[in-house]
Amino acid sequence: MTKPMTRAARWLSLAALIPAGLTAQAQVDRSLSGGASAAAAKTLSVETVAGGITVDGRLDEAAWSSASVATGFVQNQPRPGSPASQRTEARVLFDGEALYVGMRLYDDDAAAIASQLTRRDATSGYSDWAGVIIDSYHDRRTGFAFYVNPRGVRRDLYLFNDNDDDEGWDPVWAAAAAVDSDGWTAEMRIPLSQLRFSATTGTEETTWGVNFYRELAREDEEAYWSAVLPDVDGFVSRSGTLVGLRQLDPPRRLEIEPYTSASLTRAPGDAANPFFESSDFGGNVGADLNWGVTPDLTLSATINPDFGQVEVDPAVVNLSAFETFFPEKRPFFLEGVDIFNSFGRTRTFNNFGGQTVFFSRRIGRQPQRGVPGAAFDDAPDQTTIAAAAKLSGKTSGGWSIGVLDAVTLEETASFVDGDGVRGETPVEPATNYFLSRVRKDMREGNTVVGGIFTATNRDMGGDLFDGILHTDSYFGGADFEHAWGDRAYTVSGYLGASLVRGSEEVLLRTQTSSARYFQRPDADHIEVDSTRTSLGGWVGEISAAKTSGDFQASATYREASPGLELNDLGFMSQTDQRSFSTLVFYQETDPGAWFREWDVGAFHSFAWTTDNEKRFNGAGAFIEGTLHNFWEIELDGGYNGASFSQFLTRGGPLMEVVPAWRVELELETDRRKTISFDAGFFYREDEAGEFDKVAFGGVLARPGPNVQIRFDPFLSFERDVDQFVTRQVDPLATSTFGTRYVFADVNDTSLGLDTRVDWTFAPDLTLQLFVQPLISRNEFTNYKEFREPETFDFDVYGQDRGTFERDGQTLTVDPDGDGPAESFQFSERTFNFRSVRANAVLRWEYRPGSELFVVWQHLRSDVGPQGDFDFRRDFDSLFAAEGTNVLVIKATYWMGL
Repeated sequence: MTKPMTRAARWLSLAALIPAGLTAQAQVDRSLSGGASAAAAKTLSVETVAGGITVDGRLDEAAWSSASVATGFVQNQPRPGSPASQRTEARVLFDGEALYVGMRLYDDDAAAIASQLTRRDATSGYSDWAGVIIDSYHDRRTGFAFYVNPRGVRRDLYLFNDNDDDEGWDPVWAAAAAVDSDGWTAEMRIPLSQLRFSATTGTEETTWGVNFYRELAREDEEAYWSAVLPDVDGFVSRSGTLVGLRQLDPPRRLEIEPYTSASLTRAPGDAANPFFESSDFGGNVGADLNWGVTPDLTLSATINPDFGQVEVDPAVVNLSAFETFFPEKRPFFLEGVDIFNSFGRTRTFNNFGGQTVFFSRRIGRQPQRGVPGAAFDDAPDQTTIAAAAKLSGKTSGGWSIGVLDAVTLEETASFVDGDGVRGETPVEPATNYFLSRVRKDMREGNTVVGGIFTATNRDMGGDLFDGILHTDSYFGGADFEHAWGDRAYTVSGYLGASLVRGSEEVLLRTQTSSARYFQRPDADHIEVDSTRTSLGGWVGEISAAKTSGDFQASATYREASPGLELNDLGFMSQTDQRSFSTLVFYQETDPGAWFREWDVGAFHSFAWTTDNEKRFNGAGAFIEGTLHNFWEIELDGGYNGASFSQFLTRGGPLMEVVPAWRVELELETDRRKTISFDAGFFYREDEAGEFDKVAFGGVLARPGPNVQIRFDPFLSFERDVDQFVTRQVDPLATSTFGTRYVFADVNDTSLGLDTRVDWTFAPDLTLQLFVQPLISRNEFTNYKEFREPETFDFDVYGQDRGTFERDGQTLTVDPDGDGPAESFQFSERTFNFRSVRANAVLRWEYRPGSELFVVWQHLRSDVGPQGDFDFRRDFDSLFAAEGTNVLVIKATYWMGL
């Protein structure tokens, strides 16, 4: 219901192709294949009305009958280029303050109109839709999309880069719909204050881009007024033309949204803890502001923001050396940040590695310093964001501008030490986060050049954070995109450099972190410098792609130097990498004997370090399609050749990664039905005996026109034989440079039972429930020692070498028995993890733009030493554990001045 996409419009992650311990990603993105026909764009004249239009969905005002009509809709699917199966008419009116869009959607079977009641902006659900896409910049790259279904449910999107969309954009607008014997009608009021455009004077006429959309759910049909087909790249650029707009005066656009919130937290605790309160009450006040500084630029600001309504992150078990990535969910950092997030993304279908230059979850994250020596402490869970502001927009000259600045306060923790003495200590310094971005469109949006600069500056306030955080962090870069052949061919790229500064202690930590491991004993091109107080690096990527036609392809080269560091305001797992990735696929969008649509393709990625050490070498193929009964099927697989890893030994010498293969099959039934299913199986195996077996499925049920239930269970079995445990310095371990690297086999069984319920009482009153039970057992066996660099050889303690003894949770190893090597100890690693995370949000938009939230969060977890999988025992243990309950009530009030 956004821009058109074939089944190729999904992300395929090849991370499963990569052996355990590696997190470099080879991503296959075929979403660029969405597109349009190159047919001549259509033109529609807007009519000016003196009186207001009542938005009731009935189109009964006289002005509608005299307005120019847009008709002749063309299918995007299932029969691209053919006339839409049902007639549609669209009209546009203008009263000086707002655009009015009226659409008559004829239907020869009005009783079959799909009209599920869902929450605003819901992406799932079975429903017909009507929509309008407005390119008010008329730059053929940027648009504002508004949709409504027969129940009056609204959805809106901000469109950018011609193909991309921002679902976090939430304008204040009105829509209504009505069903009758001829089909249904939709009516929208879109205030000019919610659009961005340049002013006109006198009788000067403004030309905008416009397109209209219709979705007929029962036929899985999508149609556009100005043809948009799946085999030609571009979406906004395929719009028609809206003429007749005169005397456009952009409104002042001042919006203020204050909020107030109250919370109650009930959590388990230690009665001896002086900071423990069984019932912890809290409250907060703040405000958001949007101000049209100029007709082109908008200032958005937030003071003391509160994100209590945001859904909790899912529970994960991470045994790797790398940080888990969780997506941003906070509204302020989701809306209108497209210009910031666009840097570092080339036009490609397959990208190995990659990084995020701007990762907004760094702002307001959990404090990074603990409280050493404390018996009890009262450290905050998050850093307070005192204020944040962003200035963004696009000028009539084609300049896109974005500036963001956020200030977080110093956080302190109260504590009681072992002697009962109370005190306070800083746990996070005051920090300023800054980001600026600029892009320039040329050649009607076919050529774009831009730049970015980011800065993180901390007020360290002494030496407490010297070994933890950088004092300063900077990144700057430039990017470009050039398209030709009606945007069928593109070449794009970027180049950027980073610089971090700080104490010798923190720079030593940076050099030896999991992203780079400068301490590797067998590396000639990198080394640790303990006197460093700064570190610089660079990253670049260039891609060439064919993004239109039945055959499409891309090739991408990327390189990141060892010193690159982005994690103060970005996200990266590793650097010191060169990679070359390709993908080619063929898509058939015209219905055939078996399929409504299908595509088939192949891809390859090769990666190596800047010292030419092979890091990854994998290839694969896929085939997927939609049958005439609306079932979908996907089969893909791949093979990895041998390579080497600098990550498995956690900074030790290189280890061989043995060849592996994988296959995945997924089947999805007809989503139009009241109950639909999907099921799949993933299998991976390598030459060392490691495997991953994952069975997953889903049930989507709509027991009523306003209720949707989604159940997504999975069961996985995994065996790793290269799980890092610890290291022990020993000069006698000459074959591994004076350190013994201890590994183990791990047998993991995990069961997840994710459940979501969406209950919509009215378009503006919804209840959402998310529950995630997770049970995971991780049994560590065969503790062993890495034998020799650039091999995958191990000696099991007590079998192949030395002795091995177990005393409860303490393990003792003598690596050479009666030999001269000293014995050492480490703790048992086997564990069971049980967790439940639940979130319920009642949302009421009691007036346009103003909302009331009632939120309940429940967190419960338990860790045990068992190491085997017993569903009944683990389930009982989970619910026997004490849980944390949080109740939040938050109210906002929107004022447009």
